Amino acid sequence: MQMIKRPWAAVALAAFTYSLTFSGQTLAQPASQLCEREMLRASAKYGVPVGMLYSVGLTETGRKGSLQPYAMNIEGRAVFANTLPEAVQHFEAARRSGAKLIDLGCMQINHYYHREKFSSLESMLNPRDNVEYAARFLSELKGRHETWTMAIARYHAGPDNDPAQKRYVCRVISNMVATGFGQWTPNARSFCADAPGLKPGQTASSG
Repeated sequence: MQMIKRPWAAVALAAFTYSLTFSGQTLAQPASQLCEREMLRASAKYGVPVGMLYSVGLTETGRKGSLQPYAMNIEGRAVFANTLPEAVQHFEAARRSGAKLIDLGCMQINHYYHREKFSSLESMLNPRDNVEYAARFLSELKGRHETWTMAIARYHAGPDNDPAQKRYVCRVISNMVATGFGQWTPNARSFCADAPGLKPGQTASSG
């Protein structure tokens, strides 16, 4: 398969220079810690920078500074279940109503496209399995597309959706900066200034 390259990828990549060298920064530890406590292990296992993995998680399920292990996105509608049984109940109801595209868990793994990689729905919602799969998938994407920037972009959107990719990359960068895992460069700040749907200083976890 031919590698997909985007002219903007090199610009956005500049924002990750500091972040790729993890040196003592600790993850936020909310009361549940169900997602966060899996990050260091998965990061080390698959060679994914921990700050980047954590910031992707915040972009996916960040809510008031913490990750949500039983979060779902059902055809574009966010659902935050409090327990595994509650999440399963929401999922089954959504499927009965005809929903096809449902993202699950800490890292919002899409059930339709990735369910065959898991033994069960409960496994997809298990924080360890969910975070580990996301780390492995990001590592594989990096191998295909050569940079972490493109890996992050493709984690979220397909190859023909540049606006969504750009917006997502910039939200991840914003979360890296907000959590102390990265710093803005002038080029990256300029690049993200006109990211579709992203307000200046906005992070995914500020809601």
